[in-house]
Amino acid sequence: MNVTIYLPDELGKWAKEQDLPLSQMLREAVKSEKRRRDAHASVAADGFARVEVYDNERERDVAFQGRRIGSSYEFEADAYLTPKEAIAVYDAMGHTLYVYDTYTQLADDKEVPQDLVAEVAEALGERYVEELDI
Repeated sequence: MNVTIYLPDELGKWAKEQDLPLSQMLREAVKSEKRRRDAHASVAADGFARVEVYDNERERDVAFQGRRIGSSYEFEADAYLTPKEAIAVYDAMGHTLYVYDTYTQLADDKEVPQDLVAEVAEALGERYVEELDI
């Protein structure tokens, strides 16, 4: 299928000067977005359940709708996708609930166990790269 994409003149000129493979770049970006959306839809298709936990920050029990998409057994933490596509992470050791609007926010939080981030990435069709401190 042929699709016409318009770029602002300055950006198009720069891309041409850099000899960027625009068709390939767009194709890869669209494939990646399709994979991500298909993964979200697959998780959502399995439905959501009520999750109830005690949250030290709020000093009370809290509940939300979610579907578990990852766990860190070493740190006793579980991640859930919510119907609004937020990612809720419950730290069972610290009895604390953290909510992230996007996968990127979760992945950027250095306090989140990397095994949990990797499982969430896989469940949501995101690309996970572990940063090594070497």
